[in-house]
Amino acid sequence: MISNNVLVWIGLAGIEPDDNARAQLWQRRLHWIMVAIALLALPAYVLDTADQHPDWHRIATLLDAFILGAFLVETAWMASVSSFPVRYLFENWLNLVVIIGAAAALFGATTEWIALVRVARVAVAGIILLRAITQFRFLFTRRGAPALIGVAFLTMLAAGAMFYWLDPRINSFWDGLWLAFISGATVGYGDIVPTTGASRVVAVFVVLTGWALLSLFTANIVAMFVGREEKERRQELHREIVHLRREIALLVDAEEIRVRKDLHHDINQLRRTIAPLVNAEELQFRREFQREIAGLRADVAALRATLADDRREPAA
Repeated sequence: MISNNVLVWIGLAGIEPDDNARAQLWQRRLHWIMVAIALLALPAYVLDTADQHPDWHRIATLLDAFILGAFLVETAWMASVSSFPVRYLFENWLNLVVIIGAAAALFGATTEWIALVRVARVAVAGIILLRAITQFRFLFTRRGAPALIGVAFLTMLAAGAMFYWLDPRINSFWDGLWLAFISGATVGYGDIVPTTGASRVVAVFVVLTGWALLSLFTANIVAMFVGREEKERRQELHREIVHLRREIALLVDAEEIRVRKDLHHDINQLRRTIAPLVNAEELQFRREFQREIAGLRADVAALRATLADDRREPAA
């Protein structure tokens, strides 16, 4: 059964919640490791397209081999520990794309399709990077603004250095940094432009990163004002609730005092009503008791008289 997880459409569904505990554990262990390995596609592409030194190509080949081996092992292992191996492979088809891209880069470097494969492989790494960014949920809150500024600053520095390294028409690091800024801000003055394939790929990522960071930073600023207003409303609501509780407490105390007074009055009235009844009943009981005692005394006297007569008859 196919999951409703939207990440299935981009091949990043991972292990579903209904899978076994062992598969869940291994996914948590390997998640960030595989994200880091997938992102090695970026330096592999840059090194493979660089013309400065032939050793860079060998390093890129080693990175391609490492990515290929890591994803082959990870995909086979996760499919083996999952209770639904076919579903895992289907919902994580991006792993197969990464494997195919790494294999094409490793064994098909002389084909005319290798440029397209490498660009697709870099796009895959970008998608995985976006998924990794979404794990840092605090970036999407108003407290994440300082972190976003730091990420933007480091991104501009790294992109400027890469432009300076990859594009021979960029004469200094500051020119590369300026190109990174106008690309990320989507200004495009046209005074400096990327001219090589590698620098253009970097420019694409800088533009996409700039859009994302500017959007997040704008959302953080809006959230800051909205959060402040919401905080003031909560404080006002809290004050109103406290005041209302006090009023309710006063009303409850006054009502309780009134109920107690009414109850005390009713009890006193009931006592006054019961007292005559109790006195009359007690008086009647005493009279009956006295009559019974008097009758008992008469019976005792008659018995004594009878006994006395019985004693005198034998004597006579």
